[in-house]
Amino acid sequence: MILLAIKHAKPDEKLPVALLERADQRSRFTEEHAKTEPKPIQSSHSQTYQHFGPYSPPDCCPPVRSLSGLIGACSKPFEKQLTPTDVRTDQCRLSFNKADVENFLLPLLNKSDDLVRGTPVTVYDMNGKECSMTFKRWASKFHVLTEGWNKFCKEHELRKYEDFVTVWMFRHVRTGELCFVFSLRRMPVFNLLKRGPRANDN
Repeated sequence: MILLAIKHAKPDEKLPVALLERADQRSRFTEEHAKTEPKPIQSSHSQTYQHFGPYSPPDCCPPVRSLSGLIGACSKPFEKQLTPTDVRTDQCRLSFNKADVENFLLPLLNKSDDLVRGTPVTVYDMNGKECSMTFKRWASKFHVLTEGWNKFCKEHELRKYEDFVTVWMFRHVRTGELCFVFSLRRMPVFNLLKRGPRANDN
C-alpha cells in the first residue's frame, strides 16, 4: 500500500521553482560577499595586516602545555605572513621584518648570542613539537631562521600568502637557550597583504 502511494504520488510542481529561487539567493549572497571590504587586524603589538576579519596575537606567553613553567623572559608576539621565498626549498629560511626584530627579538639577546655565525635555537609548534634551527643575521642585514626551516615547512605543509605565523621568542628556564614558538593559521589570501601602522603609533 505504501509503495503504491509513493509510486503514484504527483510530483510537487512548486519544487523546481523553489530550487531556482534558492540558487538565485546563493548567487546574490556570493556576489555581495565578494564585494565586502576586508577589515584591518587590530593589534597593539605589531603592524597590522589588511585582512579578512579582526585578529590580534594573544597578549600572553605562548599557551603550549609542554612548556608550562619553562618559559622565562618572553617577547610579545607578532605575526608574519609567509612570502614565496619563505617557502622555497632552495632558500631554506624564514625572514623577519626589521621592525619586528628590533622591537621584539633583539631585546632578549645576550652578548654570547652571535648572530653573524648563527645562534642555535629550538622552535616549538603549538603542540610542543620541537625543531632545531639557527637564528642569524645575513650580510644583507636580514634576520632569518634557517637550518631546519624547510623541515618545519614540510611537516606543517606551509603555503605562501595563505599561512600566517604568530611568533614568540623566549629564554628556556632550565637551559637558558633561545627558543621560538610558532602558532599557525591559514586564511583565503592569495597575495601579499599590506601592513599598516601599529595601533600604538596612532
